[in-house]
Amino acid sequence: MTAYPIKRQKLTASVAEELLALIVRGGFQPGQRLPAERVLSEQIGVSRTSLRDAIARLEVLGHLEARQGNGVYVREPSAAHLTQPFQGMLARTAQNVQDLLEFRRMIEPEVAAHAAARATPEQVRGLLASIEAQQEAARQNVKLSHEDLQFHTLIAQMAGNEIVMGVLDTLRSLLRDLRDQVLGDQPQLTIQEHAAVAQAIARGSPAAARQAMLRHLISVREHATSSLQRQKGEDHHA
Repeated sequence: MTAYPIKRQKLTASVAEELLALIVRGGFQPGQRLPAERVLSEQIGVSRTSLRDAIARLEVLGHLEARQGNGVYVREPSAAHLTQPFQGMLARTAQNVQDLLEFRRMIEPEVAAHAAARATPEQVRGLLASIEAQQEAARQNVKLSHEDLQFHTLIAQMAGNEIVMGVLDTLRSLLRDLRDQVLGDQPQLTIQEHAAVAQAIARGSPAAARQAMLRHLISVREHATSSLQRQKGEDHHA
């Protein structure tokens, strides 16, 4: 395992960056324990105090897990960990929410097109079953939060791209707290738009799937804008 020592004192972020690079170069897998602090600090060329600060930083980001009396272990960062620093920012700034929804609109229509081209018959059956689950939830006056997440996850899986899966998982994690207000009072419209996407994918039509997903995400953004403006007005009058 080759390490590149840090010749001069740097901020915790720099030490964390080198430690993460060392983990990658060393081929450490999730669940594997890292060498002792003394060994790591010597390899990287920093004090054990600086190393501990870097470990703490990577632990917050979900890359590492420090177990009391049992060493430091590599973890696979989840979307929840990766998005944690942004949650407060999104909650405070409506424009950030709009930008996030716009970015989603840039990505997901093409994902739907790839899904239409690559979906297996079994995956199509699962997607159509997801529409039925949404309809049942609406009949029982249950919000579609879980079903909405499942629907878009299935489409991402059909596209067959692991990077896309990771990006969309992160986006959905960021939007988790907003999903109820976005979908809250228009379940039938959401189901209708989802059904159009599902039917296009079932027909194997990338162009139709792309357009159906684009229409759906434009609708989501318009509803989110209306909801945020309404909440802003209520806060102003409170």
